[in-house]
Amino acid sequence: MKKYSTRKIHRRLKMYRALLIAGGVALLAFPVAVNTDMVSQRYQILINGKVVGIAESEEQAVEAYENARLTLNSQSEKLTLLNAEVTYEPVKARASHVLSQGELAQVVYNELTDCLIEEKTLAYTVKINDYTVTLGSEAEVLALLEQVQGDYDVNNEFVIELTAENKQEVGAMTTNVVNASKTANNPPILASTDEAGNPIVADASANVGEDGILSVEFQEQVEIIETYASQDQLSDVQTAYAGITKEQENNEIYQVQAGDCLSLIADKYGMTTDQLLAINEGLEIDSNILIGDQIVVMVPKPELSVIMQEQTTYTEDYEAEVQYVDNPNKYVGDNTVVQEPQTGNRTVTAIVTYNNGAETNREIIKEQINTEAVAKIVERGTKALPTYIRPTTYGTLTSGFGPRWGTIHKGIDWGVPVGTACRASRAGTVVSAGWSGGYGYCVVIDHGDGVRTRYAHLSSIQVSNGQYVEQGQVIALTGNTGNSTGPHIHFEIIVNGTAVNPANYL
Repeated sequence: MKKYSTRKIHRRLKMYRALLIAGGVALLAFPVAVNTDMVSQRYQILINGKVVGIAESEEQAVEAYENARLTLNSQSEKLTLLNAEVTYEPVKARASHVLSQGELAQVVYNELTDCLIEEKTLAYTVKINDYTVTLGSEAEVLALLEQVQGDYDVNNEFVIELTAENKQEVGAMTTNVVNASKTANNPPILASTDEAGNPIVADASANVGEDGILSVEFQEQVEIIETYASQDQLSDVQTAYAGITKEQENNEIYQVQAGDCLSLIADKYGMTTDQLLAINEGLEIDSNILIGDQIVVMVPKPELSVIMQEQTTYTEDYEAEVQYVDNPNKYVGDNTVVQEPQTGNRTVTAIVTYNNGAETNREIIKEQINTEAVAKIVERGTKALPTYIRPTTYGTLTSGFGPRWGTIHKGIDWGVPVGTACRASRAGTVVSAGWSGGYGYCVVIDHGDGVRTRYAHLSSIQVSNGQYVEQGQVIALTGNTGNSTGPHIHFEIIVNGTAVNPANYL
């Protein structure tokens, strides 16, 4: 059995105590080292799928990206566009892998600079209905619109103002055309004050006789929108002007007027008849068109039109309106001039409206007669025109009015079977009913206005002299009496003793 001395035992105890103390210190120190680099959930920033850094939280990751983006934007006055998809994903990571905010913003910035694809400058898009053109500045927009306006406002009496509407980061403006003398730099002249001492602005329109342009405006609504555009998307003023003023073919509705035909309508709008038919479905070259019908026509028109009103004073010859005197004893269409007209002379002030230089309306607001015009006076009939119907409802035309067999055939013949109903062509009084030589049995009706009708070769008569008959009333039955070549009805219309062609009256 091994023996130890007391000194050795004490030396060993001291060694064990030192080992225990050292071990305890190591155990105490180890947990502290683990806590300072422990694994927990953090957020990584990915740009186009590539991990560029890790943040302590999602909020810090977003803040780092925004700071990097602001730095990138501040380095250019233009709009910077990136081809970068930025995402934030949770990840288990040690604290030692987390970057500070400054470090994280820097690595994101470095990655974004590699994603730059284009820089766009502030620009202005002019929108007119569906037409758009983009210019580089407000000054160019004004230059474009003023050039369009200046084609008609040749003395530059009006100026264009751009008015902002709820202007935000990307704003919108509209146009306002005002008289140059009434702009902010040139306020209107104050004529006087009212009873309360308030100034009264002089009304230029009240000064009738002062000729000149009254107003200029664009027919279409013009909207100017702030945008960002690359250099190749911008247009220069002259190119934009050519596009806006170039006439385009626009379909419009035309209402048929008296005297119109398809070829005249086509010619009026510079079209061929084939072009007119092509844009009007169902319309044919031989189609009947009536007053009031609507037909589609092509009208050349620019994208932007200028409406101008001008006051002008001039001297002209004029005609007085025709005066009519109604005569109920004369038929409609029977007109007689009872006083010949004489041309007058006058000085007028008118407001004339133009659309792109073409006159569209003229309103006379002041008139001074130099020589009075004499009106044309016409007596016109108002009595309804008489109507005539065929004496039989059916039958075959066998002989017309005019030369026949060396003589003049004074009526029209229709072949019909014996006993067919013969009716009065027009209301009137029977003045003859009986045998009449070559006419055979015959009826003559007087219609009271110098017109008589004759019905001949009858088989029987069903009216008598002096009897009044209505239009369409049966007066006899057809036959084959007198000088007749077969069963038929012979019909005449006699105006003031002279036989006329019934075909012109039926």
